[in-house]
Amino acid sequence: MRISAIITAAGSGSRFKKNGKNPLPKQFIKLNGKPVILYSLLAFQKCRHIDEIIISAPEKYFDMLHSIAVKNGITKLTCITEGGKTRFESVRNAFFQADNSGKRLVMIHDAARPNIDIELIDGLITGLKRYDGITPGIKISETVKRTSNSVVTETIDRNNLFTIQTPQLFKYEALYSAYLKCGKRTDFTDEASLMEYAGYKIRLAEGKKDNIKITTPEDLKILRSVM
Repeated sequence: MRISAIITAAGSGSRFKKNGKNPLPKQFIKLNGKPVILYSLLAFQKCRHIDEIIISAPEKYFDMLHSIAVKNGITKLTCITEGGKTRFESVRNAFFQADNSGKRLVMIHDAARPNIDIELIDGLITGLKRYDGITPGIKISETVKRTSNSVVTETIDRNNLFTIQTPQLFKYEALYSAYLKCGKRTDFTDEASLMEYAGYKIRLAEGKKDNIKITTPEDLKILRSVM
């Protein structure tokens, strides 16, 4: 089964910039001497199951990305496409650039999650089986409450609650169909929620606690210590 890997790197990182001093989006800043996005590129490059990599990013960073790929031997990179106004649109733009020949799978990953490894990728591929898609997640261990105007209104049962991560893996035809079914809706926060909306069965796999998404400078500090 051939797999296209999409790395979404089109975000501006406004929350990160607000709390830090770096003018670059978080996916391009240095983490232990390497651009954050390079960690994902290297993981997909080394994984024997991945046969092409597509990046969605702002056009002004295309040259930077080409340079990063050439300098680091990322030969599987086949396309860099411009991102959209939302994450959903950025991933969709990249999806329609993917090779659609034969039976395929599509893996989607946030560039801002650099602590990705081949073991996690292979585990998702093995775990897909009869499902239409699979996503890693971490079971919520702390008490969760709903509030209104800073007042607690409800304590939520956390027994079946998970925080969701990337990469997420889907059957190409199912994801293609989901894009057609969603019409003009663009408010999906990840492709698993899009697939759920379209009626597909998504499996939850065990994620990694250190598969951290960079949102604030503090997240970067944590990753520097664990990577």
